[in-house]
Amino acid sequence: MAFNKNTFIPLSSMANSSAPRIFSYVDTGTLASTKAANYFDAAADPTKFLGLRNGDVILVTGSDATSFLKMAVSVANVVTTGSANDFA
Repeated sequence: MAFNKNTFIPLSSMANSSAPRIFSYVDTGTLASTKAANYFDAAADPTKFLGLRNGDVILVTGSDATSFLKMAVSVANVVTTGSANDFA
């Protein structure tokens, strides 16, 4: 499945600080598909105003499992999963 901005919700303040923020995301695809490199690139794109930054955490619920994903965002706004804690 492709990234859906409508199910990407901030759970913490979007205040301008260096503290990591927490987001929630629900997808009908598998957790493995949401962990793929570049899946969350649109959320880090500054022109889309979704606000994902390096070190932020996303609580992801897929069709088969739920996970907390720590995001690694490059200077070029390329997103990869830095680490994950999966729940069955």
